[in-house]
Amino acid sequence: MSLLTYQNSQEAFIGKHIHAALQTDGYETSDINRGIQEVLRFYRTTCTFTKGRVFDSCLAKARNLLKPIKKPTKKGKAA
Repeated sequence: MSLLTYQNSQEAFIGKHIHAALQTDGYETSDINRGIQEVLRFYRTTCTFTKGRVFDSCLAKARNLLKPIKKPTKKGKAA
């Protein structure tokens, strides 16, 4: 079980469902916990969200944080 602490039931809902979504995406538990911590910080410090889009905004933030940085591929030179 994670060591995350929630201040209210809204945070618990967000944490639980983001955990499930990121787990479905194939992330490791340590990465998921890092993402949830960032999302909770984002949730606590954002004063307004678009109506009905709190969870969507938080999930997008977590996925954006955890998506791997893709290095540009070098194209082979013709010899």
